[in-house]
Amino acid sequence: MARAAVLAFALSDGAAAWGTALSFDEARTALAQASDAQKAAEALVSGRSHDARAADSLGHPDLSVSATQVWGIKTATLDTPLGAIDINQNLQGPRSSFNTTWPIYTGGRIEARQRFLAAGVQEAQSELEQVEQRLDDALANVYFGVSLAINVERTRHSVLEQADRQLERAKRFEQRGVIPLVERLNAQVARDEAAREHVRAQRDLEIARMRLQRLLVRDAPVEPTTPLFVITRPGKPLAEWLALAESQSPTLKAYAARRNQAEQGIAAAEAAWKPEVFAFGTYSTVRHYQTLIEPNWIAGVGVSFKLYSREDRASSVDSARDTLRRVESLDGEARNEILTAVEAAYRRVEQAREQFQLLDSAIVGARENLRLRERGFGEGQATSLDVNEARNALARAETSRSVAAYEFVVALSKLLEMSGEKRSLAEFVQRADVTLQP
Repeated sequence: MARAAVLAFALSDGAAAWGTALSFDEARTALAQASDAQKAAEALVSGRSHDARAADSLGHPDLSVSATQVWGIKTATLDTPLGAIDINQNLQGPRSSFNTTWPIYTGGRIEARQRFLAAGVQEAQSELEQVEQRLDDALANVYFGVSLAINVERTRHSVLEQADRQLERAKRFEQRGVIPLVERLNAQVARDEAAREHVRAQRDLEIARMRLQRLLVRDAPVEPTTPLFVITRPGKPLAEWLALAESQSPTLKAYAARRNQAEQGIAAAEAAWKPEVFAFGTYSTVRHYQTLIEPNWIAGVGVSFKLYSREDRASSVDSARDTLRRVESLDGEARNEILTAVEAAYRRVEQAREQFQLLDSAIVGARENLRLRERGFGEGQATSLDVNEARNALARAETSRSVAAYEFVVALSKLLEMSGEKRSLAEFVQRADVTLQP
């Protein structure tokens, strides 16, 4: 019982030291909740949605009520067949009425405004997708960077343990006169070098953990539970990824929305040359103080056409068309950059996959070489330098394999981001046939 209690305490103390364990999906959710960039993008979508809803009723009639207090006198003389009639009327008194106007035809101004605002919502949604995908890509770099650092630190710890054992063997052999002093000194130098590399790996791991903790805005360290992985089976061909980018890239969607906005800007500028037709009406609610010429109610239809504008309407149309040409040019440039980035990320994925597979045989050979060198040292047929070189070769191969897995994950994350693929990177973990547990 006492041993079990000690073990439970050690495990709980170790969990506190290592921090909160999070899968990649859990870390992704935590980042979405903590990211100010995503909150700002979500607020932009919400604000533009409200603007668009506010414009939905621009074509409806409006209704207002007005109230005034009037002071004044009207005097006049009317000549009639019966003689002159003097008019002296006191206009003093309150007035109140309901008033309405209804735009019937505006030359396309209202429709252009509504479509412009709707395109603004689409643009904001695309920008939110861009922010989410950039966060996913940043998280993949940092999250799996911790897994890489753990693997490297574990490799360096193993090298240090082997170097310690080799040094102890060298000391025993020196005491027995099997090897000269220089061999024991070489073993000591190799052990000290392994210790330095292990300390460096530990510091790199601390930095990687700190970056993940800061990215997720956590008060305590975070430990990744989703391992580095590699899918050794061939994936979708490049043409499919390029087609996905063409149809799903949020950057291209944002440019499509901006192009729509520019087109509506042209429509609105051209509408300034067109007349407006409207209906209007007034209903008086206070009639006691009305004069003879003030109606109880009045309604009608009007037409307004601006003959001269202080603003050069032709230049406004030209400016709107220039805006459209600019957006189309930027869209073409962005499309080319995105397709280039997709192809580059695709080739990095393939390169990392190939490198990872090629390192399997290198690790097997390095392990066998180390085993033979260690046996040869015990038989006096290999030196401490031979053992150290074999041990470092194995460490380099194992580290390179971890780096290749990390590069595969990072390149795959970039490929998903640039192609507009919305699936979480964690979904690809389920398909992985090779994982490197942190």
